[in-house]
Amino acid sequence: MSPLEIPGGLYSGSLLGLLIFIADLFAVVQVINSNRPMSSKILWSLLIFLCPIIGLIIYLLMGQRERRRLRYLSIP
Repeated sequence: MSPLEIPGGLYSGSLLGLLIFIADLFAVVQVINSNRPMSSKILWSLLIFLCPIIGLIIYLLMGQRERRRLRYLSIP
């Protein structure tokens, strides 16, 4: 049975795709507003848009290192 024959099957896939697209846009906006070099911003944006699910997961796991690093600044 194909997804087109299942009642609501096409709708749930479209809704999931829309949620992933919104999450990708949110991640790209975070990348663009970060203090990274322009080449890094372009590479992260390409990764997120070319591999939407995997790119988003990689960004969430590895891409926000500068925030974690800034959180633990030493006291002079």
